[in-house]
Amino acid sequence: MRRLDLNPDKKLRNPGRHLRQLAQWPEWIADQIPDADILADRRYWNFKIPVFNKLVDSPQTTNAIRKTCLATVFAAAEAVEQSSRRPPHSRIACLVSTPDLFSSEVTIFLSEDYFNGFRPVSETQRFTYSGGWVETSPAEPSSLKPIRPPAPADLDFLGGTHFVEFDEDWPDLQVTRTLWTWTYPCH
Repeated sequence: MRRLDLNPDKKLRNPGRHLRQLAQWPEWIADQIPDADILADRRYWNFKIPVFNKLVDSPQTTNAIRKTCLATVFAAAEAVEQSSRRPPHSRIACLVSTPDLFSSEVTIFLSEDYFNGFRPVSETQRFTYSGGWVETSPAEPSSLKPIRPPAPADLDFLGGTHFVEFDEDWPDLQVTRTLWTWTYPCH
């Protein structure tokens, strides 16, 4: 179950229990794939990592916990990839956000064009909008080393995009994150 914490300063009790619950996710994720009629006319279907945000986000988490959670995301993607319920002509991917993993997910891409928007960027770009901007740049894969477990066979690592976001309505809050992409071949 995904839950935001209303008491962010309070320490998470028994993270081992939460990790054991998360370890069951790959066992039931394939059963959650919707039927073709529900997926009709959609570009994607995603499964967010089912955890307390406190388990995977700063300052409470550790690299060991992040590594375990990322291994579970890979296992869940592998379960979807191998499922008989997997939609034909779809691509299964892991979209992992760091440093905080709460927005990470396993995604079924039903549109290859839509998936291409999640490929890592090759150069720095800045996009402005009324009241702010977003800057994207290629991410350094070595920064993943402390939390990166081995990936399943055929799950290819494409790289990452580093985001820096600024909004004039929140001038003291500049958001930085990196989105990493792993994918199975489209078939």
